[in-house]
Amino acid sequence: MIKTTKISEKIYILEDRFESGTSLIIGSEKALLFDAGCGVDDIHAEVRKITDLPLLVICSHGHFDHIGGSRFFPKVYLSQKDRNILDTYNEELLNKWVSEMEDNIQDDTQGIVFGCGDWKQIAELDFDRIDLGDIHGEIIDLPGHSHGSIGILLPELKLLLSGDALSPIISLIFKNHGTVEEELQTVKKALELDFDYYISSHNGNLLTKDVLKRMAECLEDTENKRFYKYSYPKPPYGEGYFHVHSLGDEPVGLIVEKHM
Repeated sequence: MIKTTKISEKIYILEDRFESGTSLIIGSEKALLFDAGCGVDDIHAEVRKITDLPLLVICSHGHFDHIGGSRFFPKVYLSQKDRNILDTYNEELLNKWVSEMEDNIQDDTQGIVFGCGDWKQIAELDFDRIDLGDIHGEIIDLPGHSHGSIGILLPELKLLLSGDALSPIISLIFKNHGTVEEELQTVKKALELDFDYYISSHNGNLLTKDVLKRMAECLEDTENKRFYKYSYPKPPYGEGYFHVHSLGDEPVGLIVEKHM
């Protein structure tokens, strides 16, 4: 049930049945999996179809659709700034969400054990650089979507992995989110980094800095703009107000918890 897109020999995008995207980076000595998906489909088994290298798993932030798949791995790293999100999850809630995400969901997805009791498999992200052999990475703080959102800059690939932190549809309505001002500073910070493309978790395309520039414009120009009442229709749910900034190949907009 996992859709795998090969971008290059070094870069893969894996997407589970509920459109939770993960990025797989293949180095000469190790592989990196950025995000673990929502935990319904066996992301580990899919990764092992591609590579048998030692695997480093890092989650971009603590929301359900990025950490649920941590159950397939002995160790997954997450920023301590998002650890508080995990405390709001339990097995009953996550299984309820799983059952709600697809009307004809198969029986074998019921009663999944996510490890919510103590999340032993999720360790503190206490390092700021990674080494995959011929590919190196720098952990970049990208607060806004959540306080603990991070990205990984991969200089040899001229690529930034951003999770939800730099999604063209900027969502500031989920657990542990920051402010518009904080998100704007994150986007401006990303614009100064040296990369050609970036990957956002819920978008299968390679995005460019032109999208970031439009995001900055959106965040800078919200005063007296029209916002529409909005409800995110699937887990982890959320309500707020949606402003559409611009359309095009990649629509850009802003969703906030309170009307601006």
